[in-house]
Amino acid sequence: MISAVDRDRRNCYRLLLTWLWVTLLVLGIEAIAGWITQSLLLLAEALHTFVDAFSTGLSLIAVASPQRPLGREVWGHGRAEVASTLGIVSFLGFTGLSLLLAALQQAINAFSRQPDPFKAMIDRSVVYLIVAAIVLSLMVAVYAYSRSRNLGSLALVLHSQHVLGDAWLSGVTLAGIIAIWQQQTWVDPCLAFLLTLFVIRSLWKVLYDQLPALVRPMAIAPEAVAHIVTQVEGVTRCVRIRSRGLVGRQVWVELHVVIHPDFLGVAHIVGERIDAALRLQYGPLRTQIWVEETYPTAKLPKKDDSNHAWSESENPSDSWTEGF
Repeated sequence: MISAVDRDRRNCYRLLLTWLWVTLLVLGIEAIAGWITQSLLLLAEALHTFVDAFSTGLSLIAVASPQRPLGREVWGHGRAEVASTLGIVSFLGFTGLSLLLAALQQAINAFSRQPDPFKAMIDRSVVYLIVAAIVLSLMVAVYAYSRSRNLGSLALVLHSQHVLGDAWLSGVTLAGIIAIWQQQTWVDPCLAFLLTLFVIRSLWKVLYDQLPALVRPMAIAPEAVAHIVTQVEGVTRCVRIRSRGLVGRQVWVELHVVIHPDFLGVAHIVGERIDAALRLQYGPLRTQIWVEETYPTAKLPKKDDSNHAWSESENPSDSWTEGF
């Protein structure tokens, strides 16, 4: 029987996957229209949409991974994701620089009074097509943001906020293509230059949220974690400590503990106290706790079944303790 959490995860995954396909469709429309009309503004908007697709892909990875429970995603990826990210950033950097140089070249041509310095030619059908594509993209973003509150996915919330926060850039694009349609072709390189700069800023915001965990940095010093854990009654030793994430936002901690034999019967209570002590010190986190000697291949037992992984009841406000 599918649990409510698994059902929400599937719904969130399907929503993000649908959003990704819609974003790629809009990207294709903008890129083809920009190439045909020779509009730098439309190509810059296509670059902006590409950043949105990149952000959607990262959110999709976070939700799809079974080790990132819904609403408690810890932003950490493997080598393949890191290599892909570097490749995409390189492509975006090259394309953005090319657009900036092309816009500057058109401005220089205009100042030198060369014939036809601005080459963009946009007709009514292109305007309608771009308006429909951008409106479709924004409608999906608004729907996803409204659904993210019910699904409780941190990845979906962050991505929705990113897209809606940059929605005004699409509004600038719409105003620009209408002006170009009205024969104000000088608007094309000017807005393309400004839009490309804001797209770079948008990409930086996406990377700022994702980059710390892409290289899996240590979030908390192991010595500090061990000091706190060994203060909990019943814990005699804490070893093999790993952590990643951002302190104050969401931290993932894995640790192995040795519990005094007298406390093995209440191991789940010891685990709750360990989680509470770490949460009190470092804020939102989720822990994976292993008993080193007594259960070498299993985690702390559940309150209701000593043969399975133990986990405390979920606190929806700020923390989660889970087991594999």
